[in-house]
Amino acid sequence: MKEKIKKLHRKYQTENFLFTNRIETFYLSGAPFDGFWLLAANGGLYAVCSEMISSQVKEFFAKSNIHIYIGVPFSKAAAEILKENKAANVIIDTKQLSAADFLSIGKRFAEYNIKITPKTGLLDELRMVKNQKEAENLRKACKIVSEVCDLVRKEINPGMSELDIHYRILELFAVNRVKESFTPIVAAGKNSAKPHHASSNYKINENDIVMMDIGCVYNGYCSDLTRTYLLGKINGKIKEVWDIVKASQSAVLKLIKAGLPVSSADKAAREVIEAAGYKDKFIHTTGHGVGIEIHEMPSLSKNAEGVFLQNMAVTVEPGIYLENEFGVRIEDTVLITENGCEILTSAEY
Repeated sequence: MKEKIKKLHRKYQTENFLFTNRIETFYLSGAPFDGFWLLAANGGLYAVCSEMISSQVKEFFAKSNIHIYIGVPFSKAAAEILKENKAANVIIDTKQLSAADFLSIGKRFAEYNIKITPKTGLLDELRMVKNQKEAENLRKACKIVSEVCDLVRKEINPGMSELDIHYRILELFAVNRVKESFTPIVAAGKNSAKPHHASSNYKINENDIVMMDIGCVYNGYCSDLTRTYLLGKINGKIKEVWDIVKASQSAVLKLIKAGLPVSSADKAAREVIEAAGYKDKFIHTTGHGVGIEIHEMPSLSKNAEGVFLQNMAVTVEPGIYLENEFGVRIEDTVLITENGCEILTSAEY
């Protein structure tokens, strides 16, 4: 945690940061519970909590040099710590706060003459590159979701509803003692043309198309995987579109590596789809970062800034959607390497 704070200090030229969201506190400390704030004040580190959660906080931070400060409301406790440390300002990530909470904290800090410097995505840059432990958690999450996907694929039969499959996915996650990283998307027939379709009572037909977009969380890290299955007698047009999407994804997977512009991934995916005549049917970005949250930086869009860095974890998920007909999306989670990428998801196509 100290090293991460030091990196923020070097970037923002201050030692005073307040972290109020579970995403922030988990990333910095690894604590698997919420209900406390983390505060960095002039070189000191503090966990601000209530009496109700103090035993958990004390136990978790017992071997660290973090001071435990019990006090409510948290804004008052944090202001007192900052004042004691002669800190006149503090940086807060407004992306991780509601407007009401930000205004409330600002009002409290003003009483102590402490200025808030708002930032957006304070930890985003640090979180983009995964360390060895984070990468292992991602590999395990991806292994589990791939195995679940393969099992469910074998069970899909005409007459099953999207919700039957949806709840089977959740059941298998429970068997593996993991939670979903987002609400599973099961979209069959015409519903597959809706990228974020909500699983319904639609019953699968004999020669249908079924799209599954699923992910799970292992040790706090997310996986993301999409497969589009063609059942029974395969429609020629659907197979043609499936092949185009797969070729689009393959072009990206062969291209990306550390040092390349992030925007190059989207460009490579679109070139294949546009050449096939479906330019306007690819209606989302080519992918996104993944880690503690299912959507993190970077965004694999045409306007993306920066380059791929070694050990970034991203998804590659081109798609074609033909309204009132069908849609195809194929997605894998990958880890960027020096000379390419490691594909973490392995479900059969």
